[in-house]
Amino acid sequence: MSTTLLTLEELADLEERQSHILPAGTLMDRAGFVIANWIDDQCDAASTIVILCGPGNNGGDGYTAAAHLKGRGHHVICVMVGGKKPKTEDAQRAYQNWLDKGGEVMEDPYMAPKADVVVDAMFGVGISKPISGDFIDAVLWFNERQALHMAIDIPTGIDAEKGTWVGGIKGCMADMTLNLISAKAGCFMNDGKDASGMVTLSELDVSVPLASRGLIDTDDFKHILELRKYNSHKGTYGHVVVIGGAKGKTGAAIMAARSALKLGAGSVTVELMLDNPPAYDPVQPELMITNDEQDLSQADAIVIGCGMGFSEHAKKRLVDAINTKVPLIIDADALTMISQDQALEDSVLGRRAHTVMTPHPGEAARLLHRDVKEIQADRMESARELALQTGAIVVLKGTGTVVALRSSRTWVNPTGSACLSTAGTGDVLAGMIASFFAQKFDMVSATLGAVWLHGEAVRARNTGIVAMDVAERAARALEILRWGGNPDDLIDPYDESEFVLDEDGPGEALARTMGSEEA
Repeated sequence: MSTTLLTLEELADLEERQSHILPAGTLMDRAGFVIANWIDDQCDAASTIVILCGPGNNGGDGYTAAAHLKGRGHHVICVMVGGKKPKTEDAQRAYQNWLDKGGEVMEDPYMAPKADVVVDAMFGVGISKPISGDFIDAVLWFNERQALHMAIDIPTGIDAEKGTWVGGIKGCMADMTLNLISAKAGCFMNDGKDASGMVTLSELDVSVPLASRGLIDTDDFKHILELRKYNSHKGTYGHVVVIGGAKGKTGAAIMAARSALKLGAGSVTVELMLDNPPAYDPVQPELMITNDEQDLSQADAIVIGCGMGFSEHAKKRLVDAINTKVPLIIDADALTMISQDQALEDSVLGRRAHTVMTPHPGEAARLLHRDVKEIQADRMESARELALQTGAIVVLKGTGTVVALRSSRTWVNPTGSACLSTAGTGDVLAGMIASFFAQKFDMVSATLGAVWLHGEAVRARNTGIVAMDVAERAARALEILRWGGNPDDLIDPYDESEFVLDEDGPGEALARTMGSEEA
């Protein structure tokens, strides 16, 4: 994993070990310097900055950053919320240093001047109970300001591991958040995604150990990003069979199949649950469409469940698919059938081929026999439990999609936007995962790569996207990355505009291929 997600216990242990290695206050000094640079980068000269400081080390980081910012010519005010002075030794030292430098401190944020930047340094990961008292007023003040909102480590009120509001009380809403030492899972899930805004990480020169949890990154699926060999044919990239599409739901299976084809599968057959299936797909005539039962042993990957319905025929085909030795992606109606039949679930657990289950929270709740709120309250643990229960790779969809293995290795996906909240995007994801399995990528690369690209496809977009746009844009994202490009260099890289990469790299060949005059 390229970006580790430590639990709060692991983080506390790491900080404790560092305290025995480094001189007192070193981590806070580093944090203050990094935070000041981060804020300064967003400011014009001589900006007015108000920092809300809590009584713990998060507040100490705020006081330390304030001293650096004041030295750079900014007008900085620290609000000691509710008059609560620092409690930890490092924070007390930072507070005294701020006073010694002539720093301005007040207790009521509403007395502060109009600010260009407001900074939340109240609790960070240290919050264990709902916000109350003077801190409620400080949160309201923070959210009301017409300013740039920045949070240190994690917005106040967000559970650092689960992304939920502690006690259901809404806290600070930031435009930008700077994680310290380790990325915080809560910034990428549930309400934490909206509350955190753009998230960056500084490890403060600490060697962060490997852990069982991480954020999905392109380093996790490097083989998918390699250019294809010229000496290949459609058989090289595998055959996907998609089973689903009952009456009124045909589009679900078609979208999964189109997506598998768009992301590189050599060929795709759609087995529809219809008496009179269409002869072909007029939008994607490359697809093979039938209602005849396919020999599943000849497939390289199978998707089952998209718009499948719950007929006896559908259940039979689900049993047939589970009994194959072919990688299987189980989605939608197939997940519901499994949740209602213990024998089916037991047969999934007994499979000897790779199995991926792609539930949304409602489907996960049915499989675990719980309430949806319980699933969302701890998305990572829910995904891990379902993976252990079924033996499958579990892709728990939602804000901060979670991928969990039976071994308990877990990833949170940082990509995605509200554009995925539309019909069919789950079918598209199932087809993308199958495509990568068919192309013989390993199970981790195939799953993580599809999930990351699926979310990356809608970066910089908030509306105006439908499900099949996601597959098109995901393929475009993959193309850019394979030629050595960086999608972050463009606001919306998945339109039809040309892109030109480094002259000395593969981008030169790509530019020639695309007819660029700069090549």
